[in-house]
Amino acid sequence: MRRNPIAPAVYTVAIAEAVKAVAAGNATPGQQVACMNWIITRAASTYDETFVPGSPDASDYLAGRRNVGLQLVKLINVSISDLKPDLPKG
Repeated sequence: MRRNPIAPAVYTVAIAEAVKAVAAGNATPGQQVACMNWIITRAASTYDETFVPGSPDASDYLAGRRNVGLQLVKLINVSISDLKPDLPKG
């Protein structure tokens, strides 16, 4: 049986705790890494195929979901010195 492509991302208690700790501003370094990894790989499905045969609505939904992950990966990998000086600082 195939998994529903637009179902919520699967998470564990440890991931839920990590996300809550990041949101509260008191996550351990390990929780921060776990949270970002879960968001990028599971919640945003950044590295997964977005095309769902016969379902353009699901494909569009997954493309939007993936876009969030791509933006995070870009910011993680960008050199701060390469950012335009006119970008907002705050």
